[in-house]
Amino acid sequence: MERQISTHLSRADWGRGQPPTKQAALEFIEGSLFHWHPEFELAPGVLTPGRNPVRALLDKISLPRLESLTVLDIGTFNGGLAFTIERLGAARVVALDIYPPDVLGFSQIREFLGSNVEYVEGSVYDLPSPLEDERFDLVFYWGVIYHLRHPLLSLDNVRRVLRDGGIGYIESAVGDGELGDLAALPVARFYRRDELGGDSTNWFAPSTACLQEWCASSGLPPLAVETWPAGKPTRAMVTVERGPGNAEFTQISFEVPMRATPSELETAP
Repeated sequence: MERQISTHLSRADWGRGQPPTKQAALEFIEGSLFHWHPEFELAPGVLTPGRNPVRALLDKISLPRLESLTVLDIGTFNGGLAFTIERLGAARVVALDIYPPDVLGFSQIREFLGSNVEYVEGSVYDLPSPLEDERFDLVFYWGVIYHLRHPLLSLDNVRRVLRDGGIGYIESAVGDGELGDLAALPVARFYRRDELGGDSTNWFAPSTACLQEWCASSGLPPLAVETWPAGKPTRAMVTVERGPGNAEFTQISFEVPMRATPSELETAP
């Protein structure tokens, strides 16, 4: 899918209303009591103090024109990506996370921006039920999978909320930088405690090759991949498509997805 729009915001990208003023945005950030995780433009020229730069990550994908598309942001946290995608013109944006929307500041930011992004409290493990079985044109799944003890199950459910031919953007920590020659193989390192970044919520770092194989097995064939930093990558962005028919693993395995539909229970002769 070729890039058709710029991901760099201008004053025209702030919807029908006027964008917040710089002073109002600075005062909002100063008075906030929640933790800022994503770095995104809260007002023209004002970036939030988060550490994960939304704009830099968007520059690693080919984003289609959004005017007629529905978008799901899994693991939204403060909603920085969801609010940015809304301002870039998406027809409808839904943000999902496991916490109530006011805990991480989503509700406060949405009110400040006058945003229409919808929030759904739920886990990727439970999809598609929290979304009432809705399917989306685009699904963003950034910075989540390596925090999960069941990464393949999560990918199976990402596929279930993509429409046929829909596009997913999966961003993750990868272990290429520490795996040496093994990085060319579809392998993953398991972190029992807090060995990855001192964060006990980090469980796996797949090689980039492994991440792509995970996606393909789950019926999400990769279309493009970006890794960084150069030389010894620690992060990867894989663009995938919801492939036709049943996911590959259902054809060769006795396992089935949670709450599988009859078609997903089929196996190859």
